[in-house]
Order: sequence, then C-alpha cells, then structure tokens
Amino acid sequence: MSANPSRRQFLQAGMALPAAGLVTSNSLESAFQEPPKSKEPPKVAYRTLGKTDLKPSGVGYGIGYVPRTEVVARSLDMGINYFDTARDYKDSERIFSGVIKGRQRDKIIIATKSPSYKKEQILKDLDTSLSELGTDYLDIWHLHARDTPASIPDGALEAMQMAKKSGKARYLGFSCHKPYAMVDFLIKTKVFDVMQMTYSFPIGGRLRNEAVDKLREAGIGVIAMKVVVAVSGLNLANFSGKPKTTGEGPLAGIKWVLTNPGIGTTVPHMETIPELEMNFRAMSEPYTAADEQLLYVLNEQIRPNYCRMCYECEGKCPKGMPVPDVLRFLAYHDFCGNYHQAAMSFKGLAKEVQDVRCKDCSGCAIQCPNGVRVRDRLIRAQELFA
Repeated sequence: MSANPSRRQFLQAGMALPAAGLVTSNSLESAFQEPPKSKEPPKVAYRTLGKTDLKPSGVGYGIGYVPRTEVVARSLDMGINYFDTARDYKDSERIFSGVIKGRQRDKIIIATKSPSYKKEQILKDLDTSLSELGTDYLDIWHLHARDTPASIPDGALEAMQMAKKSGKARYLGFSCHKPYAMVDFLIKTKVFDVMQMTYSFPIGGRLRNEAVDKLREAGIGVIAMKVVVAVSGLNLANFSGKPKTTGEGPLAGIKWVLTNPGIGTTVPHMETIPELEMNFRAMSEPYTAADEQLLYVLNEQIRPNYCRMCYECEGKCPKGMPVPDVLRFLAYHDFCGNYHQAAMSFKGLAKEVQDVRCKDCSGCAIQCPNGVRVRDRLIRAQELFA
C-alpha cells in the first residue's frame, strides 16, 4: 500500500470544508491561518536515495535559471546538501559554483543534466558542466526531460555509461514528467541509479505512487520535482505574477511528498530566505490534518487552471497541439512567475504547433477529467508566448 494518504483519508480530512468547486472565502481564510509552530528548532533530516551511498537532505534545492546566491549560501549553512541544476539553465551552473567555492566538496551532492540526445554532445555537455561547476566529478548526471524510451537512444545510454566509467559521474539518472511510462525501461536497462520525476500533492495519483513503489522495490532512488509549483501562492485569480499570501502551502506540500518513504529528496526552487526557512521545516514537522485541509482548499482553488499531468489528453488535439506540454509551460509562468522558462520552452515546439490558434476552433476536442479549462489555458499560452 502506498505511504501517501489515500483518497478516502484525504476526503475525510476535508469533510469540514465545502464540496469541490464551492470553496468560500471563509474556508480559504481558515485554511490559510498559520498553525502554532513547534517550540523545537527545525532540524535537517537526511534520507536514503535508492542503493546509492548518497544521503540527501529531505529538502533539497532546485537551483533554477537564476540562483539567489544569498539563499543558496544560507541553505548550505543550514545543512541542505542536495542541489539540482541543468546544462540548459542559462548561467545556473556557473553562478552556483561561485557559492560553493571553498566549501567542502564531499559534503555537497551536485546533480546536473544534459538536454542532448547524441553521444558526442552528451559527453561534451558533461565536460562543460564540470568546468562551469568547478568540480572534477558530479554526484548525479542526468539526461534532461525524457518521457519515452525512444528519447534515450543507444548512443545516449553509451554516453552515460562512459561518464560513470570515467569517474566524472558517480551515479546516473534522468528527469521525466511521465514516470509511469519510463519505470520498466529504467529497470530493464540497468544503467540508471535514480529517476527525477514530477511528484506533488495535485499530481501524485495512483500511477505515480505505483511508479515510486516499483522503483523503491528495485533499489532505484527517486527525486521529486515540481513539489510546490501548484501551492506556491501566486495570485491565481488573475495570474498577475504577484505573490498572494496563502499561509504555508509549500510547507504542507513538501511534508505531503515526504510522507512517501520512496522519495529520496525534493528539489523546490527558493527565492527568499523566509521561503527557505519555511520549507526547511518540512523535514522535522509532522504532516497534519491542518496541512491536508490547506492542500484540499488550494487544490480546489487551482482546479480550472493547473494541469495534473495525467496525460489523458495526450495526442487528442486534431491540430497536433501537445496539450500536456503547453499547459506545463504555462504553469512555469502562472504558478512560478518564470516567463523566461515558459517562453523558451514554448519556442522549442515545432513551428506548425506554435502557429496553431485555439481561439479559431469553435470548440475543444479535449474535456479534462480533472476540470482544467483546457481551451482557455491554451489560448492564454498562445497569447503570452507565440
């Protein structure tokens, strides 16, 4: 049985709240009230990452495109030891290297990624990352955003094995948004040690929980990403990108993820020291009924606008629009306030897809089972990025 709360438990915890779609301002105000804080100071807790010898902090750090150096430095001082970046995150690796310069290297777990598919380019990316990071090895070397076995061709597998054999990468992995489509491939290849997957309160679900359980049984480590995107607290009414006070949604979201013993670490991006200090508490505070109540309310609030990454709509647009991908790109902007990442991701689509205009359709072929207003969201993405 999954370690995460069941749907039944989830609904029981939310029984005091209005039914789905009927969330009121009073219920929001109640859920967003801060619970009493523990008198005990928060502590770092280290977890197990599959069969590796790495012991990452339960709350890691997603460096992002533009790391906030003072926040990263503070996280290191607090004991956070897992840091995730990527070759295609602009100057992220170089900026991070300046923060860790002079610190004890073997106390820091560094993971970065290659967006490339060809053997020679993956190996070139590895050398570039090592140079930018100012280190002679990586703790984890990932392939970036691989959602189908075809996205990891034989040449890529060979490059990854060469990286490990050379000592430039201690462990190997890949990141993906559709983990349940990649679990069997990962286990069968016997090349990868970890998987970095989308996993959070709104997008956990049965398929992702089963994927985590299967990976855990196989001794594969799991890194959870996108853990606080949906509950990050942006103004969901008009998507202005201006922060809205929503209590401790990110804290509750991370605590929910960490209830699953198959999760080795999480990689939320943190912009401020107060945000860091709040997320840090997730490692030592229990997941409570109040947390579940808050997440229930937030889940209903974002229902029309946040894609749950169930991929039920994949391949169903008659004009070839990759709906799950575009909705994810829009979430980078509307829920994370990151226009650059959203726009660059959209511009990576084929030109014929970028040229599609959903407002020209009289109706939409897709009806989301989770209540997302798909056509409205696609039109918004096209107006923002096309």
